[in-house]
Amino acid sequence: MYKAIPFESCDEKTVFIDVRSESEFKKGHICGAINLPILNDLERHEVGWIYKNASVDEAKRVGLKHGSGKIQTFLDTINSITEELPNHKIVFYCARGGYRSRSIAMLLLGIDVPVHWLEGGYKNYRTEVLETLNTPDKIPNFIVLNGYTGVGKTHILEALQKLGQPVLDLEKAANHKGSHLGAIGTEGGQQTQLFENAIYHQLKSLKHAYCFIESESKRIGKVYVPNAIFDKLQRGSYIKLEASVAFRIEGLVKDYVNTPDFKSSFENALLRIKPYIGTSLYTEIRTLFHGEFYAELAEKLLIHHYDPIYQKSISAHDHIATFTVTNYEECAQEISNWISHSTLSQ
Repeated sequence: MYKAIPFESCDEKTVFIDVRSESEFKKGHICGAINLPILNDLERHEVGWIYKNASVDEAKRVGLKHGSGKIQTFLDTINSITEELPNHKIVFYCARGGYRSRSIAMLLLGIDVPVHWLEGGYKNYRTEVLETLNTPDKIPNFIVLNGYTGVGKTHILEALQKLGQPVLDLEKAANHKGSHLGAIGTEGGQQTQLFENAIYHQLKSLKHAYCFIESESKRIGKVYVPNAIFDKLQRGSYIKLEASVAFRIEGLVKDYVNTPDFKSSFENALLRIKPYIGTSLYTEIRTLFHGEFYAELAEKLLIHHYDPIYQKSISAHDHIATFTVTNYEECAQEISNWISHSTLSQ
């Protein structure tokens, strides 16, 4: 029997199909969802105008006309999904689990295509997301990686995750590296709803009472860390990562210079950072940049800008352990071994 199902009944073997318009989807959607609009933005505007200014029946007729023309696309997509993922269930959703998702689901069920629609739609899902992100008891205790820029916090988080350790990666959720230069090598940041949804899905996958997280400021790119997450981060158990300046420079050059559109992205970022570094240092960095002396450029930024800023943050916390980074994977293994013998893992 196929019917409306609540979000809590969905699991990793669920494929979500978002039937809202492309602009609704872009603003926020369930992580991993496929967007197949029943009505695209122009069609939705047309139907809405008819609904308000003409008649409800006419709006339904026009909406049905637009939607029925897309049935073949829905069938082709569903057949492709079931062929690739035969044990997964397909769940449609719209804004509130009403007209759009129910209509397409009922139409497909009428021709024996096994689908569901999400009870309460995206609105109910967002209620669940926000309730989780604002409930401290639903957030694990944080073990916070702290250290200067370039020490490799993000790489070590990734390595810890590969070792099976629980990780919450806020920068991945934000699609941003967290500093004025943080948009380099990313798509430039995240929408607030998508950021919150990504955090929620990471939390939902965690099975431990603790998880590793990188020390962050309240703002990451264009988005802000939810209050309950940030408060718990500030009160977490901090471990300090140390590395030589040479190691940090090598890692930064590798991470940034080889990214697509590095030169244009860096020039834009440098303009944003200019008010914080002064005219003299700005001029030096621009000269090094245009000469492609990237190691020297990174050293200038570290010593004269980033390290003084991070010193304040680092000294504000007591650290329960310190690890020296000479290799990301080896350091992650040391941390994993350490946590396995620590009371923090219990």
